[in-house]
Amino acid sequence: MKIFISSDMEGSTGVVSTAQVTAGRPEYPFGRARQLGDVSAAVRGALDAGAERVIICDAHCSMTNLDVAEFGGSVLLASGSPKVLGMVEGAEGCDAAFFTGYHAMAGTEKAVLDHSYDRHTIYGIAVNGVKMGETGVNALLCGALGVPVAFVSGDDALCAEARSLLGPQARLCSVKEGLGRGAALCRTPEETEAEIYAAAKEAAEAARRGELRPFTLEGPYVLEISFMNTLQTDAAALVPGARRVSGRALRFECEEVFELRRFICTSCDIANAAKESY
Repeated sequence: MKIFISSDMEGSTGVVSTAQVTAGRPEYPFGRARQLGDVSAAVRGALDAGAERVIICDAHCSMTNLDVAEFGGSVLLASGSPKVLGMVEGAEGCDAAFFTGYHAMAGTEKAVLDHSYDRHTIYGIAVNGVKMGETGVNALLCGALGVPVAFVSGDDALCAEARSLLGPQARLCSVKEGLGRGAALCRTPEETEAEIYAAAKEAAEAARRGELRPFTLEGPYVLEISFMNTLQTDAAALVPGARRVSGRALRFECEEVFELRRFICTSCDIANAAKESY
């Protein structure tokens, strides 16, 4: 059995500030340590459930936050960026996917560091009318690879979002209660890592029994993506296939889920590069 883990940082135990998740800031080592603590607990759970291999994708920012030396010989780490599949690089061929340290989609109330890909650029995403952020899009990508999402950890808002998308099959672990975008009631690593371990072990056991089904939506796929301002939308509208539907929103239609990711990332990068000239 092979388990894939996509490891983000904002939803990790104790993390509440952009300073804690930004390389070069004095608080960044704290964020790295808490990301490592959460993902390591999930790794232990997967291995103790019988996984022969665990593949981790470092999924935060530059994707160079995790040190491969911290893991044992049964673990592979997909590190660095860009990767073809981004946050889910390495998921193909795995029996189940875990998402650790995830955060809620942009605009979620009382969600710690809520955003969708880029907090300065993307205002909202919907696929076939279903609102989603990174959790939903990444679950769709895993689903297209035939890999079910079995476990998700983050704050309570993220867990509610994951439940609404993935249904009862996903094991969830809330590591903190959001009080706002930059504040939370945080639980100790001693508590959260024990719960992550237990839930991850249970999720891997369910995968071994063949009880899980991939998250899918029926194609063709209609993506609606909105940006923070009209200048960003002007720039993103230059991406082939984009259709302007309002001042700050685009629509994109395709037959493959992987084309959705390419469009989201390309339009986000182009929009983010757009700057006022005065």
